[in-house]
Amino acid sequence: MKNIILCPLLFFISAFSQHVNAQFRIVGYLNTWDNFPNNANNIHYKKITHLNIAFANPDADGNLTTFQGLSTVVNNAHAAGVKVLMSMGGADLGGTKKNWKNLTQPENVQAFCNKLLQYVQSNNLDGLDVDLEGNIIGQNYGGFIQTLTSVLKPQNKLVTAAVATWFANNIPASSFDYFDFVNIMSYDATGPWDPNNPGPHSPYSMAVDDMNFWRDKGLPKSKMGLGVPFYGWGFYNKFSDDEYAYKDIVKQYPGAEHVDQTADTIYYNGLPTMRKKTRLAIRKGSGIMIWQITEDAKGNKSLLNAIYDIVHNNTLVPTKPIMIYATE
Repeated sequence: MKNIILCPLLFFISAFSQHVNAQFRIVGYLNTWDNFPNNANNIHYKKITHLNIAFANPDADGNLTTFQGLSTVVNNAHAAGVKVLMSMGGADLGGTKKNWKNLTQPENVQAFCNKLLQYVQSNNLDGLDVDLEGNIIGQNYGGFIQTLTSVLKPQNKLVTAAVATWFANNIPASSFDYFDFVNIMSYDATGPWDPNNPGPHSPYSMAVDDMNFWRDKGLPKSKMGLGVPFYGWGFYNKFSDDEYAYKDIVKQYPGAEHVDQTADTIYYNGLPTMRKKTRLAIRKGSGIMIWQITEDAKGNKSLLNAIYDIVHNNTLVPTKPIMIYATE
């Protein structure tokens, strides 16, 4: 006699997929120099997990930059269940490089980190993001991260980082143990600083190479996030010292959302590439990071919508019913 047994594998797969996607991070950066805090009103908080405010830097005494309206942004994000971090550093330190070097010296770092904790607590933040690019604090990087973690973690605060492969030698692999997660800035392979080298600044191949590099350096999958651009760079007649927001590109050039290059000549990531990168981030990492969140378009052209749909509505395992028959 044959008994038909429906294996509950489908339900296991579905539950596993939902768990993985629930843990996947979607981190958006919001800058403070472009209509802050009003720009925060355009963020679709329900589709991100973390919001990084960029950037705060210390004065000579170790006091971080303050921003009018920060509390409103933090409260709105928290109401939607989004964690908010202040990102420190950035590509333009605004004359604070000497402060960073001095404050992170071994004899000063403990007092500096204590001030950073006070800043986090007074602004109701969930943690700090370290975006110190290049050789800003040199050999003191690891010690700074270790001390910062020892101060913030007992208060249940996050410590994260933004890194790029071009300055990887300045980031010791030992620091990975202290970070909650790390976002790889996989963009800006070229741009206005290199006008004689036109071309894609953030191709899919770069994302693959960067994630493989940091994996081999020792960054675990559970802490690895892939950084993606919501902007493009222009060359030739479209050369600009400022980035082109994705929302402006697709508004001016119909159909631009379906490709990675338009006009004469602007390079960026359109919808197909963003979907492909999101799948890569799911396979090889545990999150995706966006610079920056308010440069997105709306509706069916939205890159964030594409990312969210891949993370929450698509899986890397079968989703159709699986019937298994057994004979007794």
